[in-house]
Amino acid sequence: MNQRIQKANDEIERTKARIAELQALLPELERKRTELENNEIVKLVRSANVAPGEIAAFIESIKSGRQDSRANHGQPPRHEDAGQTGAAPPISKQEEASDNDKE
Repeated sequence: MNQRIQKANDEIERTKARIAELQALLPELERKRTELENNEIVKLVRSANVAPGEIAAFIESIKSGRQDSRANHGQPPRHEDAGQTGAAPPISKQEEASDNDKE
């Protein structure tokens, strides 16, 4: 067989072996990530210093889409109704006129 073809075949076999090793490693890495995420969540919940029922109610409110005062984490509400996600509120005609007077 041509030496270049044999070299290509050898490279393919090494690559397949490496892929198999990585595929075997992937589930363990994903399990470790999940464990770390869970530990972080537990730390956050414990540091919140609130009753378990209150945490459950908060999570349910998030899942149902209700706005809770804690859901914004102290951030001002977004003006999504105006199509400006996270942007400043629209300028009123009065503010616009005031800005034009300054120019």
